[in-house]
Formats: sequence, structure tokens, C-alpha cells
Amino acid sequence: MTRVALTACLAALAAAVIGCGSDRASRGEGTIDVVATVEPLADIVQNAGGRRVRMTALVPRTADAHEWRPEASDRERVREADLVVWTGGDIDRWVVESMPRRELGLLPLVDPLEGDPHWWQDPVRVQRAAKEIRNELAHADVDGAGYYEAATADFLARLRKLHRDVRTCLSPLDDRRAPLAAQHDGFAYFNDRYRTRIVGPAGRGASVGRRLWADALAGPGEPADSYLGALTANTAAIVDALSGGTSTCRPEP
Repeated sequence: MTRVALTACLAALAAAVIGCGSDRASRGEGTIDVVATVEPLADIVQNAGGRRVRMTALVPRTADAHEWRPEASDRERVREADLVVWTGGDIDRWVVESMPRRELGLLPLVDPLEGDPHWWQDPVRVQRAAKEIRNELAHADVDGAGYYEAATADFLARLRKLHRDVRTCLSPLDDRRAPLAAQHDGFAYFNDRYRTRIVGPAGRGASVGRRLWADALAGPGEPADSYLGALTANTAAIVDALSGGTSTCRPEP
């Protein structure tokens, strides 16, 4: 077999793994019902699960995830789901009180910074979380194991690129350790990974000037309406603030 023919065969095999056939049945589209607590986590699960996952996020985009609590209908969704994914921190520990059939709390699995649940602010930790989600999806939906492997591999590649892009954006800045005050104090993992000093509204520092997305996402159709888009928007805002508006850099999500 020639190298060209071999390459064509491998490409066809990869396409078959990700989406054999074009109808719902052949792809297993919407095969498993998954509930996640906060929007960034729901988007991460959707990326790892692809079209086989019917995804529900419990906390509305406009709600404060630290204050929101489920109603009876939300608890019923948790009990009926094939898999419930939560941050693993105190912010959404209420979800386990609804006694889900299968649940995955991720904080202990991603090198936590004490009890801080906002680990998705670090795309390297999200890579670890995505692998755990992939494995749990495969346990809950054995027939979809190959599909989840392929979908997660694609997502991991995008996460690795985003991590490189964020480092590239921040590396030229003269003083990335200058304190920046954001409207939320959930950026310890970003600080840990990229050696920045983003503090909450009670901290002392120059104002970021724009909203940083912590535990919510923007509305549909906006640049920060996905996990990758939100981290991209955050990076652009941080670069702008740290450079005093003299530099612009926006990773490609």
C-alpha cells in the first residue's frame, strides 16, 4: 500500500469513529442524558460528549452560582439523569443531596487549590477533567466509548492550543504580576498557571475594566458563550488591562 493510500485509509477510519452515518441512530445522537451544575462545566461536558450527550445545565446563565439553589423540578432532573457532573466543591455540593444515579465531582481529580471550585480557569486542569468526563461517559454509555474517545481527543487538542495561545499573549507583558481587580474572586487557577495576580473586588489593584467570566457564560451568539470563548475573552481583557491598552492579543478559541 502506498503512503498516500495509507493516509486516505487512516483519514476515513478517523471520520468513521467520530460520526459513522448521517442519521441520529447511526451516530447515537442524544443517547445519554447528562446534567451539569454550572454553564462552563456543562460546555466542557458537551465538548467531551459530543452529539451523543443531551446536556442540561442547572444554574441559569443570569444566576449567581454561589447563591442559586435547586427547585423540586431541578432535583427531579438530577435523579433522572444518566450522569450528573459537578465542580466537586462547596459551590454545588447540594447536587449530591438529590441522590443522582451516577455522579462525578471533579475538584479532587484536578490538582485542587484547597477548596476553590473554579478549576476551569486553567485549561491544563480542564484537560484532566475532560479525560475523567470521557471515562465516566464511557462507563455510563458503553456503546459510545469510541465516540467519546474521539470527541475528547479533539477537545484536548483545542485546549492545548488555547493554553499555548494564552501563554503567548501574556509572555511579552513587562509586569504580568501587577495586581488586577476583577468583579469576581474566582481566578486563582488562572493566576497559578500563568503567574498573574487577578484579585476579587475586595482586593487592591487596577481595574480590569471589562467583565471577566468566572462561573457563568455569555448569552448565545456572544463571543463568551462557550468555555473556550470565555477564556479567550478573559485573556484579551487581561492583556488590555496589564498593558494599559497598548497591547492587544486574543487567542483563537
